Formats: sequence, structure tokens, C-alpha cells
Amino acid sequence: MNGKQRLLAALAGERPDRVPFAPNIWQWFHVNDYNGTLPAAIGDDASPVEVLRGMGADIFSKFDGLVALATYRDCTLTVEYSGGLPGGRGPWASFTTFDKGLIRKERLETPVGVLTHTWEYRAESGAPFEAEHWWKDFDRDYPAVRFWMENTEWHLDAGALRAGLENVGEDGLIIFQLMPSPLKQFHWLAGQTAATYFITDHPREMQALAKLHEQKSLEYLEEVVDQNDVWVFEVPDNLDTYFYPPAWFRAYCLPTLRKAADMVHARKKYFFVHACGKLKALAPQFMEARLDCVEGQAPPPLGDWPLAEARALDERLIICGGMAAPEQELTGPGTAERLDAYVRGLFGSLGDKRRFVFGSSCNTSPRTPYENLLAFRDASWKYGKV
Repeated sequence: MNGKQRLLAALAGERPDRVPFAPNIWQWFHVNDYNGTLPAAIGDDASPVEVLRGMGADIFSKFDGLVALATYRDCTLTVEYSGGLPGGRGPWASFTTFDKGLIRKERLETPVGVLTHTWEYRAESGAPFEAEHWWKDFDRDYPAVRFWMENTEWHLDAGALRAGLENVGEDGLIIFQLMPSPLKQFHWLAGQTAATYFITDHPREMQALAKLHEQKSLEYLEEVVDQNDVWVFEVPDNLDTYFYPPAWFRAYCLPTLRKAADMVHARKKYFFVHACGKLKALAPQFMEARLDCVEGQAPPPLGDWPLAEARALDERLIICGGMAAPEQELTGPGTAERLDAYVRGLFGSLGDKRRFVFGSSCNTSPRTPYENLLAFRDASWKYGKV
């Protein structure tokens, strides 16, 4: 089987020739490329996809599925940069760009107010952080936030989608990125802390904004769901009960997810949500939402929901994850043997291993030795007969 055939068989609950091995190495690659620390063994490979091809992995690419274009009616967005660029070029980040500096300041002017926002790329972590959120004061900023949400439209960048599909080819699938859930959108706008206060203190207004965001999200999904050769659609949240308590998941995520899942399933395609942490308390609602997969699931100790328990919840649930940072970053004598034993135990806990994709838990740490990726691959191939 090629990567595309293997992943499609795994998602459908059929028996591929082996468990797909599909690590998410995009941040790992770009951080090491930016810092000049890519391993010599990679050679001149110019992209994460080429590195994955070189190691014989199955490609499951969400970054080739970032193909939405936003348009703003009666709003003006300006961007300014500051901070030096070592080597004269900006780092890669999945959330935004740093073309001209490590500090990105954004300003959105609306007829009812001005919003500002700041990203900072921090080299020590290899990731961007929001130093300033758009929505700081509920009463002052609410009119501008609502106007922005009402007057934003999302449409498909067809050229970007074609390029993504061509980049992955027959070696795998893209994971088409949709709009976040309403709760995640509040986190992006205000940060988790302020969003929590806003939901608590202003439930009527926040529910109205949630319905507005749901409408925009489903309109975009309706536009893209019938695209040829796109089989997996993902809501790019960060599911974790620390920030998604069950009551708020039910109020601000579940209604939108169920409607989106029905649209995707009507086309016999797959509906994912990205996960980053503790999940067990939310598990019953995953089934209510008719999710096919919580992608990037981390086993303990970073997560609290072992992959075998997720498998036992419902036989139709696709399990995608298992490669978490504590194992990724192992070093020292006997590392390959320890990773072999880890994979053997994990795979053995899952029974016949159908509907299982062995992938990264959220992503691959930039501190992961390249040899560990190869050890994961070798163990996956060794124990991955379905």
C-alpha cells in the first residue's frame, strides 16, 4: 500500500498492511532549520514532507490543509513588525507569519472601534505567543469584536488546496483545517483567562457571538466539504478539560460540532478535532458530537486518557496519536530499546489496531533526536501488523 491507501484503510476500519506511521514534524523541522540544527542525515531535503518521504512515513498533513482566506468588510487590518531577524529571515509558525521581525503588531480598525493584537516569536521555545490579545475590555471592545465577526467571510483558496494536494500526492492525506469552535475562537480573541470572565459575566452576549461564529463556520464548511480528494476535516482547537470544562464544551462547542459532523458524514468523510491535553472528562461528549477522532491524543502523563481506553469507548472512534514528548525526547544509552518497548506495549494494548494512526501527540518536540523518529518508525513497522 502507499501512504494514501494505508491511511484511508485505517480510517475506514479496514485492515491496512500495517499501522500508518504519521508523525507531525512540521514544528520540529522548521525550528531546527531556523536554528541551523537540522541533522546531517536529512541531507538537502527542503521541507517536512520530503523528510517524511525520506524516512518512509505516511504523510498526514494539516499544514497543507491551511487553505482559508479571510475577507473583512468595512474593516482595515494593518501589520507592523519589530525585533531583529537572525540570519535575515523570519521563523515559521503555523498560526501567523514573521516576515519582517520577531514581534508582529496588528491593528484592526472598524467603524465602531479599534482592536490591537501582538504576537511574539520566542526562539527558546520555537513557538509564537500572544503578548496582547484583541479583546481586552469587555464593554469597550465588544462593539468592534461583534462588528468584526459579523463582517468577516471565509472562503477557499483553491490554488493553495491544489498545491497542498500535489505536495502530499499519493504518500498520504491532507487534514483540511476548518474554523475553530466558538469557545476556541473566544480564546483566540481574549485569551483563556479573559474569555472565562466574559462567559461568566456576560453569558447572553457570548452565546450570541457563539451563534454568529457557528453560522460563519458552517457556511465555510458548506463551501468546501465536497472538494475532491479531501477526506478529513478538522476543527483546529486544543481540547483540554483545563480550558474546556464539560459544561462549557456542551454550551459552546457541542452544538456546532454536531452540525459540522453531520455535514461531513453525509459525504462519507471524516470529522476530527485536535486535542492537546486532558480529555477523559470530555469523552462522553465526543460521542455526542459524533467526532470520528480527537487527533493528537497524548497518553499519560501528559494526557489522562490512555489510548486503549479511547479505543474501548466506541469501536468506530479513530485513534490518532501516542508519540508524546516524554518518549520523543529520550536520550542516552538504550534509547532505541526503550522506544521499541514503549511502542510494543502501546500497540499491544489496542487489540487488532484497526482505526489507529500512530502519530505525534500534538506535535514533535524540536528537541527530539532524529534517531528517535527512526526508532519509532522501526518499532511501528515491527509491531504494526493489523
